[in-house]
Amino acid sequence: MAGNDSLIYNSLNHTILEYRDSAMIAGVVRNLEDSGTGFLAPVDLLSSDKIIRALISDIKCSFSGDIVSCREENKPLITRPKPIIKNYPPPKDFPSFSADDYLRNLCFFVNQDKHQLCSEYRYAAQQFSCLSYNPLEYSELPLEKIFNSCSFLSGSSGLVLDFSGSDLSRYSQADSLISGIRKLMLKVNFHLPLPCHDPSILSRLLKLGNSRISLYITFPGGFSALQEIRQQPGYIKKQKKIDLNFIIRSLKEYKEVSEQLKEPGDEKVFLLPYYDGNNRDFFRDNVYLSGEDILNLKPNQQQIFSRSLINEHLYGRMFIKTNGDAFANLNHEALGNLDENSISELVKKELNSGKSWNLTRMQVKPCMDCLYRIFCPPISNYELVTGEYNFCDVL
Repeated sequence: MAGNDSLIYNSLNHTILEYRDSAMIAGVVRNLEDSGTGFLAPVDLLSSDKIIRALISDIKCSFSGDIVSCREENKPLITRPKPIIKNYPPPKDFPSFSADDYLRNLCFFVNQDKHQLCSEYRYAAQQFSCLSYNPLEYSELPLEKIFNSCSFLSGSSGLVLDFSGSDLSRYSQADSLISGIRKLMLKVNFHLPLPCHDPSILSRLLKLGNSRISLYITFPGGFSALQEIRQQPGYIKKQKKIDLNFIIRSLKEYKEVSEQLKEPGDEKVFLLPYYDGNNRDFFRDNVYLSGEDILNLKPNQQQIFSRSLINEHLYGRMFIKTNGDAFANLNHEALGNLDENSISELVKKELNSGKSWNLTRMQVKPCMDCLYRIFCPPISNYELVTGEYNFCDVL
């Protein structure tokens, strides 16, 4: 509810009842939201306004509620269901705390660079999980920091280790990294930008039984690199383990991708719009949601609860840069450094006082005053990069 605008949503049958600029209906909805009233709103049917009668009719016809006699003995006991979100909120004082319960992805940027491709897509890491740009010089994350950090996670169910950077094949300890990964009982995803890579490393990574490869195809040289590696026998055999992420900045690049995709394969294909600071019109036409788009999402009850507490896009992710700095999101400040903090301590800090995992639309303007804030997808990296939280035409 915002001001005198109200929205009633039935998460079971996805019915939406929307009322604009009605103080009378807004008053009824406030009572329905108030646990002190038992989530009930008393009305006098004999003298009630036709607006309230219409509201009652709408609620009954949509199976979103009913009316009962207000005599005390007939007053039903109504309790709101509690949200069920795995391990959230954290137990008080974190008794028997385990980072495994909260982490979904632990991403290591094994190297960072300032070469031309990284410079052209210098904000890719803040929007996706690849092309880590370093304006100073080439840098690497020491291998011992990687395995010291994730050794206690070995065997954790549901956790994925991500390895990314500017060019994994340039990593001086790549051989030892691959050997060490073989011993981990964890799912692993490698993020490789094209054309910035050595084709030979791809075959080695595909041989890892617990690995998946995400290729990020950039313009203009990414397509030719993709065509080259698609001819490799190892690639052809392992296509189902590969994601193709086409990073596009314009409608022209989108059309080029469409032409490329005429050659079918078994890879999973994703189109990732990239915001470069100069293509807002492209984003407005192709990324922004309309009011109709938002309402058509029709979240279920569990999604509504979770979106009021956590950011489903950002929750459970941790990123480690080459200097050891750890982030819950690369668009926010560092939580700490691996030289001083364990992964468990960093996870605990984010849960206690972080800005990323719990960032919901109820906390930012103008979304916090919008009727559709629960329907919207959670706040995205695009919004964090631009500093604007309304990628829509509603506000």
